[in-house]
Amino acid sequence: MATGTVPPLTPLFKVGRHLDGLAPALHLAVRLRWLLCVIGAVQGAAPIANGGLMPADFIRFARAGKQILLGRFSGIYADPWMQAGPLELLGSWALFPFDHQHQAAYVREGLEGQLWLRATLGAALVAGALLLVRHLRRVHGRSASPAMELAAGVAAVLTAVPYVFLLGGHLAQFGVALMWVLGASLAVRGRTVAAGVVIGLSAGWEPWGVLAAGLLLTERRPVRLVVGCAAFAVAAVACYLPFVAAGRFEMFELEWAVLPGTLVSSLNPGLDHFSWPLRLLQGLAAGAAGAGAALALGRRPDLIWAGPLAVLLARLLFDPLMLSYYWYPFLIAVVIGIGLLHSRCSVPRSVLVLALTAVPIVRYRFLAGHDITLLVIAAALLIALAVLLRREEAVVSP
Repeated sequence: MATGTVPPLTPLFKVGRHLDGLAPALHLAVRLRWLLCVIGAVQGAAPIANGGLMPADFIRFARAGKQILLGRFSGIYADPWMQAGPLELLGSWALFPFDHQHQAAYVREGLEGQLWLRATLGAALVAGALLLVRHLRRVHGRSASPAMELAAGVAAVLTAVPYVFLLGGHLAQFGVALMWVLGASLAVRGRTVAAGVVIGLSAGWEPWGVLAAGLLLTERRPVRLVVGCAAFAVAAVACYLPFVAAGRFEMFELEWAVLPGTLVSSLNPGLDHFSWPLRLLQGLAAGAAGAGAALALGRRPDLIWAGPLAVLLARLLFDPLMLSYYWYPFLIAVVIGIGLLHSRCSVPRSVLVLALTAVPIVRYRFLAGHDITLLVIAAALLIALAVLLRREEAVVSP
């Protein structure tokens, strides 16, 4: 490669025309991209320095995870409050290392007892972003690009993925997003049954994992689609079947408050409780968004992040709480979107991906409380991107 050119960085930097002088610095940054893991480690440990507390939900999830390991399934979902799936409970147990989840030990040691764990997690999250982009580019036939790995890593630290990973106390926000991306990747490659299993198992983090089922519509052959949907249903049900069989299962008895400032509150000011039947309507809207993305983009590789993002935007728009940590899957989607850019991307397409990446950054740093406006903007950007993708890339059969 000529020293004065930077082809691997073309998707992000073709918006400027005078980068030859920066080429040596850019090439050095690419070679040193793994040092981003150090920033990830600092971000992961930063909540401790900021005087943060372990989220109460996380502690309860960890305690329930221990009960699963002990084989005590019967009482875990006896309380409707418990909306976390078994994968989230087990993950919370694994990441709460205070004398095997003894509350007294946590009170005594505080978050300082998690310093090295959190730093390691932060570094691992950034490394995972680089490796995931490498994997996805390889399996979808895009050339290896250390520069795009760098770009994905930079996006991960700019969106503060390592910082927020444990902040909300709900690992499902990352677990579901990752499994949606992997499931969509399988669907795009024509592995519909495997995609159905992965997306179905994402419900094991939290029930809303099922909302991405519409992404299976990348499969246009009816028989294979039916088999994929059956695999999805079996996988989703299997996550909770042992708990249903073991004792009381009250998960579907919960009602949520409707917070002011949400779209639900604006559309129905007199509504103060949001029941599971309303969750079903919300789910239908989110599922329709995913189905629409799958039908519009087909097996274009960018569906693997744009599809999950479409589902998430619809879920957030019609959520009665619209809590801050509900936005975390957005971060995963745009990190992957940045990493999948390539040299044939047009300037408008690259700008749209960058604009989508900026939405959660603006939300967290400047415009918290303006969620509806930002979600509408994000939806408009995503629709514009889908139109461009249909023009610029042909569907490749698996």
